[in-house]
Amino acid sequence: MQETANRQAILKMDGIYKRFYSVQALKGVSLELFPGEILALIGENGAGKSTLMRVLMGIEKKDAGAIYLNGEEINPTMPVEAEHYGIGMVFQEQALFPNLSVAENIFLGREGNMITANFLHWKKMYSEAEMILDKVNLGHISPKTRVEKLSFSERQMVELARVLYPAVRNQRKGIIILDEPTAVLSPGEVEKLFEVVNSLREHASFVFISHQLEEVVQYTDRVEVMRDGENVGGLQTKDATVKKLQEMMVGREFSHDFYLASDLREPEEETVLELNDVSSDAVNHVTFRLRKGEILGIAGLMGCGKENLAKVIFGDEPVTGGTITAGNKVVNSSIKKAVEAGIGYLPSDRRSEGILDTMSVGQNITVANLDHFITGVFLSKSKENDCVNEYIERLKIKTTSGKTPIINLSGGNQQKAILARWLSRKPDIIIMEQPTRGIDVGAKQEIYRIMRDLADEGVSILVISDEMPELIGLSNRILTMRKGVITGEIDCKEDIPNENDIIQHIT
Repeated sequence: MQETANRQAILKMDGIYKRFYSVQALKGVSLELFPGEILALIGENGAGKSTLMRVLMGIEKKDAGAIYLNGEEINPTMPVEAEHYGIGMVFQEQALFPNLSVAENIFLGREGNMITANFLHWKKMYSEAEMILDKVNLGHISPKTRVEKLSFSERQMVELARVLYPAVRNQRKGIIILDEPTAVLSPGEVEKLFEVVNSLREHASFVFISHQLEEVVQYTDRVEVMRDGENVGGLQTKDATVKKLQEMMVGREFSHDFYLASDLREPEEETVLELNDVSSDAVNHVTFRLRKGEILGIAGLMGCGKENLAKVIFGDEPVTGGTITAGNKVVNSSIKKAVEAGIGYLPSDRRSEGILDTMSVGQNITVANLDHFITGVFLSKSKENDCVNEYIERLKIKTTSGKTPIINLSGGNQQKAILARWLSRKPDIIIMEQPTRGIDVGAKQEIYRIMRDLADEGVSILVISDEMPELIGLSNRILTMRKGVITGEIDCKEDIPNENDIIQHIT
């Protein structure tokens, strides 16, 4: 671990203020980063972490305060200026061009030293891309591959490659901001990421924003905690525990046991969803049934087909064989039929598949249920507003009103708005894919409580998650998948499983 005593900070942010409309997002926040340090910046959703880093990147303009780099004041007003100072950021939501190649995405805007007399040296670009892809464990990917052909996790690693490249190639003292970079990575990929990060200490410092507190404790040197737009404390990671960090984040003593299978009621015998020998391009001969009021977990390694299974059930990927029945209706390959049969769906990639980023929070909540608010031939704004306010309150969505643009909300609050969208339809079945990805520990408690309450009300939930403790604690049963096939079934009530019980079925 890197000690900070008697060292000059490479970066200092002093008394930063930022307001969005009526929301004071940052309230005099200060932060220091030292050479070669991996600094964790943590806090609940809406605490101001990403806003602070967006100010540093020049994406947002600060209202007050100062930023110093190596003792000299800087004031970047756009990301290209921040990059000039050696500051780069991997954003929580992906920002790649899917129709361009991997190499083109890595070097977009940086082609200058690869151009001679208006001629782009493609061979050099591909060679440099191969070098940096190898650094982030993507050496098996051709730099000529179009990004749209990559998996979500592979695209995330391409973004890491883009930001890491200047530090690796130019051997300069850079600053790299990692905003939830591990959210979709497997444990092995996380370990590889931090091997790369540690190898870059001599010419880069890192700010690591994450809700994965176990990773914070394992991989970082120091932790700064934010709450409600303010600093609330910091400590050396060697002195930190997950429990202590949780309590600093939420401002109260934190209970570890906030999701327990023993709290779930016994599902009814009635079957609300049945898959009979269902196949698609990614899943093979899947058969199972979901009972009323049951929480059924799906576990598997990345690429096992569990994400495709969710889309197949919701009608977003075509069925090539078998039948999917919900509410006594066959819903094969039709989103419309799935929704009419009472199925709702929370995708894992909320930015590209979930939120409507040009609309307000309220519009995002009611967009799938507008027919409910029609009186005669007119849309009743009062009924719509009542619905929006109900779910803002019920899910504790941090927003000043339903009129706030959803893009101004933190990732976790955007996720809650998508959940509210489907809850407003009073569904019989909800498919939740990575339901707590990018959501802080306090908000997780609320999501788990809501899920238990929904099950008590008779709503059936299909949970697809990479977090095995989450599946164990929430599910009545867990189905395991490998290579598109169901490989096992675990009854969590009869014999509470451990992670090894699941791993043996998915590897």
